[in-house]
Amino acid sequence: MKYCPRVYDYLYLDDPEGKIWLCPWMQQHEGVIGNLLESDIESCYNSEHAAKLRESVKDQSFRFCRNEACPHLQNNDLEDITLEEYERREKEVYFPTDISMAYDLICNQHCETCRKQVYSPPKNYAEKMSAIQEKIAPYLDHAAFISGSGHGDPFASKYMMKVLENLHPANPNVKILLETNGVFFDEEHWQRIQHLKDFYLEIVVTINSFDKFTYEHVSRGGLYEKLMHNLDFMSQLRKKNYINVLTQSMVIQDRNFREIPSFIERSFRDYCFDSVVLKPVYQWGTMDEDVYWFKDVLNPMHPYHEEYLEILKHPALQDPRVYNFGGETSHEARPFPGSGAQLQKTAAQDQCIAEKERLIAKLQEELRCCQERSNHAEAAMNDQERRIRELKTRIETELWDLDKRFTDIQNSISFRIGRAVTCLPRKIRDAGRK
Repeated sequence: MKYCPRVYDYLYLDDPEGKIWLCPWMQQHEGVIGNLLESDIESCYNSEHAAKLRESVKDQSFRFCRNEACPHLQNNDLEDITLEEYERREKEVYFPTDISMAYDLICNQHCETCRKQVYSPPKNYAEKMSAIQEKIAPYLDHAAFISGSGHGDPFASKYMMKVLENLHPANPNVKILLETNGVFFDEEHWQRIQHLKDFYLEIVVTINSFDKFTYEHVSRGGLYEKLMHNLDFMSQLRKKNYINVLTQSMVIQDRNFREIPSFIERSFRDYCFDSVVLKPVYQWGTMDEDVYWFKDVLNPMHPYHEEYLEILKHPALQDPRVYNFGGETSHEARPFPGSGAQLQKTAAQDQCIAEKERLIAKLQEELRCCQERSNHAEAAMNDQERRIRELKTRIETELWDLDKRFTDIQNSISFRIGRAVTCLPRKIRDAGRK
């Protein structure tokens, strides 16, 4: 059976309003197990609703998971274990060891896949940040895995930078992962968090494109030249092993999917990236439906979908250092939003045309079979007529032979009789004439 550790070990802090999830890839509303500003982590983590979410994994229904959003379901790479092993791993009380700090929305960019404009925090934002950080601090000290930020950029936020500056976990084996767009990951910001090099540190950089024009369209608010400098700086930190893993990330969409092979090749050739992660665009509720439709090339009804599938076959994507969140799967087929009745009419017309074509093909096949049978019958008839003609000719030939033989016999008898008569004595011959 499939085992997903996220529902047992993971704590996802979703937004400044305090919502807590077991996993961000669960269905909206269903995946929320409580509110950190209204309760404590332990109560939320061991609530009845949290138990129901865990049971949906144990019974293998995964009914609260969003398949399109989860890379493990898309790639079918969850661990396989026995029921006995599964039950051995279960506990009476659960304690989060993997903590994702995605509650800070502040970011220097406003990518269209994430938000429509630069996030402007409300007046009580600082108070909420302080309240959340105070509650998670004890858990960070003993965590096995800590990540930030997810929704914003840790180097663009004074609140998240404060958390990182004061982050000194008691667990020396903790793994720390920071997600950034790279624009503010520079020498100045590194100086403030360089103590993190004493732990296992992974940096995930999402730049979406190396092409300046594409980058400025997709990563709105980004600074291309500054980013390129920072990528060199990060590569130097990687060479010194101050960063243990350096990962490049791309959100696949209509503007950049053709660049995937060159994006992968340049990440490995020109910089010290250890891996490249491809993340298909997903509707997190931040895009208008028509915008999402145009961006989602994994949609089978998208005009670029077939071209995207061909790009997946490129040798660069077969590199084991490349991980595709979407695997080789496609999203649900969705028509362009708002086309409504016209699309239904077109679909009905297409269905009628397809049905007509199937009927014509069926009739043509039946006609071909009838023609073949007719040809076989005609060939058999022609063969019969040929045999009759041959038999008739044979009979005529044999009759002619018989007539000839009969004539020959008659002639032979007359000859012998005449000869016999000729040989009689004259006296007898003369008597015969009288």
